[in-house]
Amino acid sequence: MEKDDDKRKGSGFSDVQASYLYTDKTRPIASGGTIPPGVDDDDDPFAELVGSGGSEAAFTAEDARSRSGNYVIPFGLPGSGKTTLLASLFKYIDESPNLQNEIIIPERRKVPNYAGQAMLNQWQKVFNSGRFLGATPVGADAIRELTYEVVPLKGQKTKLNFSVVEVSGEDLVRVVAREGSNPRLPDALEALFKNSRVRPTIILVVHPNKLENDLLFHNLFTWLNRNVKDRIKTFSLAVVIANPSLALHRLHQRRTDTVGLDVLTGGLTKIYLQEFAPKTFAIYNSWRKEKRAITPLHVGDIRAFEEGEKTVERIVRFDKRNSSQIFSWIYRQFTGKRLGPGTLARIFRQMNS
Repeated sequence: MEKDDDKRKGSGFSDVQASYLYTDKTRPIASGGTIPPGVDDDDDPFAELVGSGGSEAAFTAEDARSRSGNYVIPFGLPGSGKTTLLASLFKYIDESPNLQNEIIIPERRKVPNYAGQAMLNQWQKVFNSGRFLGATPVGADAIRELTYEVVPLKGQKTKLNFSVVEVSGEDLVRVVAREGSNPRLPDALEALFKNSRVRPTIILVVHPNKLENDLLFHNLFTWLNRNVKDRIKTFSLAVVIANPSLALHRLHQRRTDTVGLDVLTGGLTKIYLQEFAPKTFAIYNSWRKEKRAITPLHVGDIRAFEEGEKTVERIVRFDKRNSSQIFSWIYRQFTGKRLGPGTLARIFRQMNS
């Protein structure tokens, strides 16, 4: 992913138009997210479906110990954009004409759990209205699992089954060591990382407004090296730079030699990471090249609107390019194959170009 970006300045990794809106004025919902201001459940014909299901909603350590297969685990500070990343990723998957997909409903003691689907429903309702998603509720009861089966319809057609785990940033920061308190991860994540039948991909979400990105990620990998050192190098690792326009602005202020470069390419993302999160850059730089990636996350065109006495930002056009490239990288990590035309199709295309 990073190699292509270094070569093509105009790739989807270079868009820097998005900014992000986060607010504490949100209400928790049963699906594992929040309802932003202006969205009223009373006017929502689907409100009674949110959180439906015949079992306890949370993804637990018991569940994690019983699982096998591919898991994507976003990691970041509160408000860094983890849920925005996942919502963008699944919006791309759901709307792509080249992918067939299906939600897999897990069972616990033969009872189906629809909490992951309810969470996705809420993401879609909020995100498709042009609004940004609010904070994920805190606590073990709010942890959610969402599993998808995706089959490409063109070229490479190997099926991919993968899951994501949604955890609040407030729960993730407990991995940071403090006086009188041992660092720890939520029990469900700890069990997932220790489960030898699970193949994790960790996505570190770096937000330019968050000054302690480096502290969190350094403590995470200290914990991983202490507790699952024999497995950690089998993990895949991606670094996602949220709010790339702000990140580029901050980079221009610190590195005058970057002034005049108006797109956050793969090369600039690495410079940004080295400048603002050097410990995270060292972790990324030491990772096996075939199992790492770095990219900004541009979600679309953003405009400011007046709503009552407030000015709010809304997504007026979703841009799928970064989401599609992130998914393509995830697909390759788990299947070992590239999305797109097959070998013969590529040969014919090259012959006719």
